[in-house]
Amino acid sequence: MADIEKEQKDTFGEPSNGLSSCIDVTPFGNDTRPTIEEIEVYAPSTILIMIGSMHFEHAGNADVLSLKISSPEDRMGTLEDARKQVAPNTVEALHVVSKSSSISSLFDDSILSTFYDVLIPGKGEVMVHILPESSALADEMPVQADDVDAIRMGLVMAGYQLEMEQQQDGSWILLARKPGLSSVDEVEEEDDNNDNENSET
Repeated sequence: MADIEKEQKDTFGEPSNGLSSCIDVTPFGNDTRPTIEEIEVYAPSTILIMIGSMHFEHAGNADVLSLKISSPEDRMGTLEDARKQVAPNTVEALHVVSKSSSISSLFDDSILSTFYDVLIPGKGEVMVHILPESSALADEMPVQADDVDAIRMGLVMAGYQLEMEQQQDGSWILLARKPGLSSVDEVEEEDDNNDNENSET
């Protein structure tokens, strides 16, 4: 667990109210449609998705793309806008943070599947943090088993390999990884790259 907490601090900065810090807006301001120049320059290594009433302090970490899902109506649009900003097979980590009370109303499998193709095969990991409603009431109101089951099923259905589940202080962390390419996939990807190079020349 200490390794996980160290990774969170290295990525997002010092925690606030028990949570990690991160940038709280997309790097392109109010317009979520990046220019070609911005796409070439901006290459986040980490995506952070906050679900519901989550609040983070700004850590000035420019390689973190963060987004917030506050309602079911805005969920798909928010995910699609963020997905357009990231190139395939370039992201090392996807973090999803939610209080247990928001899982039933705001969580959807699309939150995990939308960014599947941007994670690096064999390396890209997904870490889902499910927090109790209040740290002070963590013992009396811990994360519910049904909420953990929903996340676990979402990870499996999206194609990730579940590697670890850990409970601590009333919260749950689930860690999964995007599988590496098979030999067939590697050959097909190499052929696609060669075709693209030939078309450019």
